[in-house]
Amino acid sequence: MGKMGKVWLVGAGPGDPGLFTQRGKEILSRADVILYDRLVNPGILMWARGGAKFVDAGKTPGGKKMEQGEIHRLLVKHARFGEKVVRLKGGDPFVFGRGGEEAEILAKAKIPFEVVPGVTAGIAGPGYAGIPVTQRGMSTEADFRIGSRAESSVSGKTLVGYMSVDRLEDFLSKAMDQGFNRKTPAALIASGTCCNQRVLVGTVGTLARAAKKARMRAPAIVVVGAVVSLRKKLAWSESRPLAGKRIILTASESLRKGWREEIESLGAEVWEIPMTRTIALPPQKSWKEKIKNADWLVFTSAAGVRAFPGVVWDWRKISHCQIAAVGKSTAEVLRSIGLQPDWIGGGPGSRELVKGWPRWAKGKILHLTGDAGSGEMVELFRKKGFSAERLVIYRNSGTGPIPQPVRIALSKSGADWVVFASGTAAERFRKAVPNWLREPKVVVIGPATARAARQAGWRVRAIAHEPSAARILDAILHRS
Repeated sequence: MGKMGKVWLVGAGPGDPGLFTQRGKEILSRADVILYDRLVNPGILMWARGGAKFVDAGKTPGGKKMEQGEIHRLLVKHARFGEKVVRLKGGDPFVFGRGGEEAEILAKAKIPFEVVPGVTAGIAGPGYAGIPVTQRGMSTEADFRIGSRAESSVSGKTLVGYMSVDRLEDFLSKAMDQGFNRKTPAALIASGTCCNQRVLVGTVGTLARAAKKARMRAPAIVVVGAVVSLRKKLAWSESRPLAGKRIILTASESLRKGWREEIESLGAEVWEIPMTRTIALPPQKSWKEKIKNADWLVFTSAAGVRAFPGVVWDWRKISHCQIAAVGKSTAEVLRSIGLQPDWIGGGPGSRELVKGWPRWAKGKILHLTGDAGSGEMVELFRKKGFSAERLVIYRNSGTGPIPQPVRIALSKSGADWVVFASGTAAERFRKAVPNWLREPKVVVIGPATARAARQAGWRVRAIAHEPSAARILDAILHRS
């Protein structure tokens, strides 16, 4: 037998991808096999490496399910094959997640394993609904229960029920048997922390009927106790301008740095599904001479700037030529590597840059770019009488297929917005997910990307004129 593999029991959190732990993300990116359940937000699966095998180990109430014994068998089997196995579970694996049972089986089989805790829905769901499960002077104890079980004393206590929505009447009835009364505040939080979170507030006596009328569905958390009344003052997540929205970022990692954090801060659920990745090309002998003969070096992307240090060994000492940036964001990236632009254009796009090119900027122009470009900028410069040449210093590569669970989720539940930073991304994403039950609105960076996105069949609703989270958010908010 070959080298033994390992199993990680990883908590995926309550639903919001932003609550998935950094440790969990690192482990997921190295996994060979991933057993996930229906409570895992599909957006989290995008952090898996290309080629990982996905196994749906979900259990749907009253429907399809994988028996726990089969899950145990698969964990042991794949680990014995020497594979890195992730058992990805909604919430925390040791809070009503049967992670303890799986750990026992692994220990018995002498399979190495590790537990990566996750944020549990019983705390996160109420928290996103503005309901603290404990509060000084109101509740000094929280009791977490599963199903219809609500036994125990209620003095100074909050009762939290997991997997209780289908037996809500029984749960609330037993809560009254233990001392809560019909007027005690109660809340039902469905899909807590996700973009489709729903919160229903009532009392022990009214909540079950109201839940049926509102057609509340699992997964949901029940909260009983005086702390529910605090929601009136403390509800925070729904008030954010992009609360309830799902936004997909398709830009490469080098470009979208920091975008997720800014967009999430306004309440959106963000899925990162990059359609391109940039790879710096090894320098050629001819490159140094071309740069030496240039009067202007033109950068039209952050990827081009980041690839530039590998072009010539003494790139920091360039003083014989001037540097141009297509816009403010590219200029900022240039400054971050120690190069000060001599001219900054008004925004992204070849046509826009050439149109705004200053009359005093004479001499030979060298456009440092990637292989996905059309060469349009060089042609436009030449038509205006300039000497211009294109130097490809990086290539745009595809990122591999979108995992099937993610594609299925997008086809069924869709998204509110998708962000394209290039025409290539728009074309690839259209081919990757051709059919949508609810097609997203499209925001693009620059007119050139807008033209390419429309040709790929997307309906462009907004255009950001700088490749930055701030400009993307401005464009979305003005059209939301």
